[in-house]
Amino acid sequence: MKKLMAVVFSAGLALAAQAVGWKGLGEGNYYAGPKVTEADLAGKVVLVDCWGVGCPPCRALLPRMEEIWKSFRSKPFVLLGSHRQGRQPEKVAALVKANKLTYPQYDGAGIAEGEPSFRGIPFLYVVNHRGKVVYSGHSDREATEAVVNALGEIGAPPTLIPGVILSRKSPYKSLEKRLILGKPAASVVKKLQGDIKKASAKSATAVQKAAAEEAEAMLKAIEEAKTDYKTDIARLKTTNPPEALKMIKAYMASFPAEGAEYKDEIADLTVKAKEFAAEQKAKGAKK
Repeated sequence: MKKLMAVVFSAGLALAAQAVGWKGLGEGNYYAGPKVTEADLAGKVVLVDCWGVGCPPCRALLPRMEEIWKSFRSKPFVLLGSHRQGRQPEKVAALVKANKLTYPQYDGAGIAEGEPSFRGIPFLYVVNHRGKVVYSGHSDREATEAVVNALGEIGAPPTLIPGVILSRKSPYKSLEKRLILGKPAASVVKKLQGDIKKASAKSATAVQKAAAEEAEAMLKAIEEAKTDYKTDIARLKTTNPPEALKMIKAYMASFPAEGAEYKDEIADLTVKAKEFAAEQKAKGAKK
């Protein structure tokens, strides 16, 4: 078990930024604060605050955004102010000065594809270090919680339920430690499916139905995680064969049936991993 967990932790560290495109970071969109590029956001947790100068609730939220920025700016985190009411440099500058804002401010900045849709501002969304939106809504409290959870995932064993936040009172809270890449997931999946089936009965209680909704969210997250980790494996095969090999073994441990597709690749990947390690050692010796 210790050996397996070492594999999982190593794989977790290798999961750097999943490629995600950003819009609105050009010079023509810049307002104030530190200038950022896509490279600056890669591998970091990003909180996007969609706001506008003509929106009273948005203006009221600005001091809170500055507090969040100051609380997490020493971590792999970026708070991105994204003005959404047209280009208004003078008015934005006045509000930045009045509220002593020090975080990046751009016009219409955000992820280029897959940005959550919204009708009203202020609107917040959190993108984790792998480029996945893990929160979207209007609550600064919930957004902050999402940031904390996303930061906690960096360097930690890859979870099988990314984006799912279980409360302390959740009947599934104790399952979190089992839903880690590298640990068998079949029994947990079976339990979740069983709870959903029980909730469909006429005699199901409100508690059972509520639990079923949470179980459905967890099962959906597990399926999405499978796809995400397979994408990571494909990338690591060419960029870091040793880490790809470790992640494949962890994936096969969690999902034996799906992981069987990698069985024939292990021998070849093992050779490539040794060659890669030798090359890295040689490069280090030359420095």
